[in-house]
Amino acid sequence: MMNTQDWHAAWDHAQDATDALRVALSDLGAGATQIMHLRPMVTRRGTTWVDVGQLPADLAVKLAEVIRVGNLDNIGRS
Repeated sequence: MMNTQDWHAAWDHAQDATDALRVALSDLGAGATQIMHLRPMVTRRGTTWVDVGQLPADLAVKLAEVIRVGNLDNIGRS
């Protein structure tokens, strides 16, 4: 089990990652209700996660395309 200080550091890392994903998805045109399921998580061992929950299918397709091509400049935004 991790100590409180380590847990807080891990939580901050997970929160930062969650915020970064929220911004990226917003840049793809996602609204607040589409990304409200994102949340930071930390396991007992200190592994940090971003729980994505549910994404609308059209947003998931856009995200997959950005991952494939590497950046927003190479895809058509809608």
